[in-house]
Amino acid sequence: MNYLVVGMGKTGESTARFLLNRGEKVLGYDDHKKWSDISPNLLNHPAFSPLRPIDLSKLNRRKIQECIVSPGVPSYHPILAKCEQERIPIVSEVELACRMLHFPLIGITGSNGKSTTVALIGHILNRAGFSAFVGGNFGTPLIDSISFPTSYQWGVVELSSFQLERIVSARFQVAGILNLSPNHLDRHNTFRDYFFQKRNIFINQKKEDRAIVNFSIPSWHTQLCPMIRSSIIPVTGLGQLQEGFYWKNQKIVERFEGKERKIDCLNWHLPGEHNRENLLFATAVCRVVGVGVDQIEESLSTFQGLSHRIQKVAEINGVVFYDDSKSTTPASTCAAINSLNGPIVLLLGGRSKIKDFSEFTQYLSPAKIKMILLFGEDRELIQKFIPESIPTRLFSNLDEIFSNIRSLVVPGDCVLLSPACTSWDQYANYQERGEHFFRLVYGNS
Repeated sequence: MNYLVVGMGKTGESTARFLLNRGEKVLGYDDHKKWSDISPNLLNHPAFSPLRPIDLSKLNRRKIQECIVSPGVPSYHPILAKCEQERIPIVSEVELACRMLHFPLIGITGSNGKSTTVALIGHILNRAGFSAFVGGNFGTPLIDSISFPTSYQWGVVELSSFQLERIVSARFQVAGILNLSPNHLDRHNTFRDYFFQKRNIFINQKKEDRAIVNFSIPSWHTQLCPMIRSSIIPVTGLGQLQEGFYWKNQKIVERFEGKERKIDCLNWHLPGEHNRENLLFATAVCRVVGVGVDQIEESLSTFQGLSHRIQKVAEINGVVFYDDSKSTTPASTCAAINSLNGPIVLLLGGRSKIKDFSEFTQYLSPAKIKMILLFGEDRELIQKFIPESIPTRLFSNLDEIFSNIRSLVVPGDCVLLSPACTSWDQYANYQERGEHFFRLVYGNS
């Protein structure tokens, strides 16, 4: 039988390769990607056929057993509508992978901080002697882990709302939602719809599984908890808990059944309250799966964080440049701003996931933000929401900004690339945007 893979990016290619290696026939479809950009080994495989142009006559239940959709493909895409009409099952790559896995999964989702938290969990587990696969929406697709010769004890997986849209039976023995803020509302009709997609991370858990829940935001954890059938592990960076994990005096307090253990976090050096939240979650997860307190404490000093996440690029003539290209939401940009001191020259823009920036801009203080340099597709949209008290200039792109940057900054300033938007108007991904910024900082565009 044939399988249809929709979206031939990194995840789609991995999915197609996995199916072909199992002796299946694969149809591949992509709206935007040039077929010449696809791996020649895949494109030239005798059992792989590119679906171009869309030949809808090929899409029927007799010819297509299942459609595996990549995260970037919206649920309203015509080819998916045709599959639904023909009653062709549609699943995500994560769902497909979970059918084949022989190790339990730790699933982490949320609006911000997923990648850092997943990387930290993987770092702690591997330092503690556990063999852990780390990937998903960040890094290596989960489907690739099936072909690796390594015998994993745990899989640590970042999950986007897009991946969680199309799960059926995928089960995450330990699962957590870091936080929730308006995100991907260009795809999800409402914040409520977005919330319910995220909630799917818990939907197939059993009673013996664990759900890590952020108790810092009562407005949604009170809705979430009644929907969860597994054991709930509360986490908060605000105040204390009767049971759970919370922050107190540079330590994480673990309290259950009236007993306390403290985890020293003096070696934790990533800036910002949002990274403290990531640390709390990672610690809760690792303790749940059996990592010792001493092992967690030791691991913190060796974790360097991830590229393009409030990463210090250089200090040149007294001006410090930070790359936070990973920020694709206003909430993550707020976190970056709050983690830095000194006057900030903020580089903001790209293709927005939202159309209303009013909630975001009310947190922009002229006491901290010296200037905002807007660039990219939605620069004029964002400008409408910027307070008049903050000087703002519009540019087409980062190159144009850096042609003028010397006249705009003085020693003591922080230049922060934290776009609050996707990169897709001008770049393939946030990594490419961050690397371009790096080259511009060093004068080599």
